Parts: sequence; C-alpha cells; structure tokens
Amino acid sequence: MSRLPDTLPVLSIMAELEKRPSLKTLIVDDDKRLLPVLKSLLTTEGHVVTTAMDGLEAIEVCKGTPLDLVICDLMLPGASGIEVLKACRHSQPSTLVVLITGFASLETAVQAIREGAYDYITKPFKMEEMKIVVRNAGEQIRLIRENKRLLKELQDAYEQIRIVKMIMGADRGGDKDLMVMPSGASRNDPLIAGSLLPDSYMEDGFPGKHMLLSDLERIASLREKGFLTDEEFELCKSKLLKNLKT
Repeated sequence: MSRLPDTLPVLSIMAELEKRPSLKTLIVDDDKRLLPVLKSLLTTEGHVVTTAMDGLEAIEVCKGTPLDLVICDLMLPGASGIEVLKACRHSQPSTLVVLITGFASLETAVQAIREGAYDYITKPFKMEEMKIVVRNAGEQIRLIRENKRLLKELQDAYEQIRIVKMIMGADRGGDKDLMVMPSGASRNDPLIAGSLLPDSYMEDGFPGKHMLLSDLERIASLREKGFLTDEEFELCKSKLLKNLKT
C-alpha cells in the first residue's frame, strides 16, 4: 500500500517554507529560558538567528552584522530595547524591529512604534503568536525586496533604452525604409537575434556580426517587455543594419 498521502503534509510545509524569505534575525532577551526557545522556533522556520542577552551587545551586533529583523525585549541590562531600536534604525534603516514587552510597559511599546518599531508583542505570549508576527515581518521584507528587484529591472530597462537611443541617433525622422520580419515569422514568436538578420548577415566571416547580434538582442528584449513599439523596434533594426552596411 502506498504511503504517499502521509508525505503530503510534509510537502505542503516545505512548499510554504520555500515561499517565505529566510531572515537574518537578531533576538535580544536576558531571559535564559525564553531565548533558546525563540531561537529554536525561528531556526525551525528557516531563519538565520543570532542572539544577545544585553542591550549594549545587541547594539554592537546591529552595527557590524547585516540584519533583516530584530526581536528585542524592551527591558534589558546595558541598554534598553528603545535604545537598541534607535541604534538599529540608525545603522540599518531597512531592518524591521519587533519589541517584546510586558503589559506594564505597553504604553512605551506604542511610543516605540511611533519611533520606527515594526511591531510589538506582549508577554506572556504563545509561540504561535510569535510565528505570526515573524511571518508578517517576512512578508513585509519580501515585498520590499520585490519592489527593489522591480525597480532595478526598470532602471536596467531605461539604461537599455538610453543605449538604443544612442544607436539610433538624435534624428530618426529619415528612416522610413523599415525592415520586415523574417519569412514565416509571427509577431508573437520568441525573438532570437539571429532570426532578425537576412541570411547574408549570418555568415561567420561577416564583419561586426557579434556586436550586431548583441544590439539586436537588446532591442528585441525591450520590445518583448513592452518598452519599444513594433514601429520603434523596426526603426532600430533598420538603423542597425544601415550603420553596418556603411
């Protein structure tokens, strides 16, 4: 009898963990019983965890170690959780800070939120509550990373467009003799640089072939991403081939 159904929960958990970012996390708490429990919890969730039991030690870690998340008790020897928060925000502004607080200091925790803390959790808390807080922080960090990635792609695309404009020159008005797509090719077909050239350009000894292919790949990629219209793409291609002939 197959035991495949027994593996489904494990596979589901693994798939869920793969979706979440692994966070470089600092846990700061002087409770010798709670600290290892929290470390074990976050390590199991797939995060890389560093610990500290003193506020001053935590501040030094924040200065020298890149961190995604800091989970910090509000009441600490050496320096308070608020001081750790301020130091962390100063050295690593993008790091999220979660404060652990007792009910008696809840007002202070709310004030810390106004000063830049991402969230707080009150003692006593269940481990599941801490998981939720960390997962929410992880989703926030994932969105920040995704936005940075998309911004980088956009910046790269604009740089490619700038290069294309240099290829085209300032005046494109006279380039009316546009090149046509290869015979049998569709506008929806994947664009391969070599397929954009007449057969005579594909000979191994053709001068400038590799540079031309690189430029054609650039404009084909821009067209695929929607940064160039079909007309602009054909103008660029026509200009490239003209420049090569001359």
